[in-house]
Amino acid sequence: MNSVYPWQQEQWRLLMAANDEGRLPHALLLSGMSGMGKQRFATALAQALLCRYRDCEGFACGTCPACERFQAGTHPDFLAVMPEDEGKAITVDIARVVSQFLVLKSHYEGSRVVILAPAEALNAAAANSLLKTLEEPAPGTLLILLASAPGALLATIRSRCQQIKFAAPERDVAREWLRSQLAEQDTDLLLNLSNGAPLEALRLAEEGLLEQRLEMLEQFEQISAGRCDPVTVAQQWSQQKRVSDAVFWLNSWVMDMIRLKYSSQPPLLVNRDVAERLLMIAEKIDNHRLFAFLDRVTKASHYLQGSINAQLLLEDLLISWAALAGQRNMKN
Repeated sequence: MNSVYPWQQEQWRLLMAANDEGRLPHALLLSGMSGMGKQRFATALAQALLCRYRDCEGFACGTCPACERFQAGTHPDFLAVMPEDEGKAITVDIARVVSQFLVLKSHYEGSRVVILAPAEALNAAAANSLLKTLEEPAPGTLLILLASAPGALLATIRSRCQQIKFAAPERDVAREWLRSQLAEQDTDLLLNLSNGAPLEALRLAEEGLLEQRLEMLEQFEQISAGRCDPVTVAQQWSQQKRVSDAVFWLNSWVMDMIRLKYSSQPPLLVNRDVAERLLMIAEKIDNHRLFAFLDRVTKASHYLQGSINAQLLLEDLLISWAALAGQRNMKN
C-alpha cells in the first residue's frame, strides 16, 4: 500500500521533509490506539524509502522493480516482524533476527527497513536485545516500531526512538472517510463505540459487531437480574472468540453507567442507543461499586495483552459483576 489515510497526512509530510533533508532518525515509534492505520502508514513509509522513483509527495511509484519486489514480499532490504502467533510474545530469537538483518549491507545500496508490530509484544529478553541495536544503529537503517500502548515499552527503548503520534482524527474527517466506506450506517455511533478510531469503526460494521454487542448486552442484563449463569456466558463468549470485544464492551457499558448516574444528559455517552437499558442496570448499583468494577475491567484489558487464560478472566469478571449486582452465582 503506497498511500496513507487522510488523517495521517501531517505525519507523512513531517517524515518526508526529514528524509529529504537527511534528518530521518534510525528508529521511529508509531503510537496511537488500535484502528488508526499505523500498519498501513509504516508499510507506505517502508516502500517509499526503498523505491527509486517516488512521486512529488514522497509516495512509492508502485511500478519500479523495487516496488514490485516489495509488493511481492521479496525485497531483500525489508523485514516485517510480528509474533509467531497472534497474542503471543516476540521472543529474543526474533529480536536477534532483527539485529542481524540491520547490520547487513543493503542489496541495492539504499536503506534497510524493519517494521516490528506490536512492539508491546516484546518480552523482557527481546526488549533488552533490541535495545542494544538501538544504541548502536547501523547507518542507512530504519527500525519502525508500532505500539498502541507505548507506555508498556521500556523507557530506554522509547527514548531512543522518535515518536510519531496518531490521535483520533477530527470527527468530520473520520465521518467523511467512514461514509465513503459504508452505506446506510450510523457513522456517529460507530465512531463513538470505537473511540473515534476510523478503522476500528469500520471493523465494527463489517464484522457485524454492532449486532454482537446487542446480543452480549442482553446476556449482561440477564446476569444483572440473576436470570443467567455468568460462567455459562463466559464460556460462550470465549468459545466464540469474543474475549477482547467482551472486555471492551464491559468497560464501555460501565463507564456509560457512571456517566448516566451523574447526569441524565452527559456530554459524552458512547452507547447512546442503549442508554435507557444501561441506566436501568445502573440505578440498582451504587457508584462506589461501579467504579470498583470499572477498575477490575481496566486491569483485565491489560492482562489480555499478556499470556492469560481468557475464559477464566471472563468468568472472574462476570461472576464479580453478578455478585456486585446483588445476585448469587447460579452454580452455587
